[in-house]
Amino acid sequence: MQQKKITFVVSIVAFILSASVAFAQTPPNFDLIKLEHSNDYKSATPFALQTANYILSTPLKNDNADRTKSLQFIYKWMTGTPDFAFRLDEAANTIFKGSSDLMGIYMAAMVKYSLENRTEAKDPKLVKLNGLTSTLAYCEKKENSVRMSKTLKKLMEARDKGELDKL
Repeated sequence: MQQKKITFVVSIVAFILSASVAFAQTPPNFDLIKLEHSNDYKSATPFALQTANYILSTPLKNDNADRTKSLQFIYKWMTGTPDFAFRLDEAANTIFKGSSDLMGIYMAAMVKYSLENRTEAKDPKLVKLNGLTSTLAYCEKKENSVRMSKTLKKLMEARDKGELDKL
């Protein structure tokens, strides 16, 4: 009897883990999500996290329609949500100048951090620092196909020296 309970618990845990991985790797159906009023943005918050997870778990590809829709949704949600304030400051514009793909990764990373750390999300410096850190982690994964520019290499050096927060 004890063995059956353990097997059952292990099966449930395995199912939950596999479901959460699958959830992170698929975007929501954006056709069913309206972003017109402030309440719409609040209702769409779980979808914003799902979308951020999707973006951060898929490699850069220009021909991925789901990724394009996901980036559009993240941008619209970020600029319309009444519950969070996201700043794309001059440093971010300089860092990701000419790379809308990396800017999208950065935005998704800020959304993910903010939604998973709501108290800390009130501090724009923490959101920026954690967004940059997550973006760099994404860029370092070879399977994401990110070309390492001089700017990214300098950011990684700053991160490794503990100076990323000075940007």
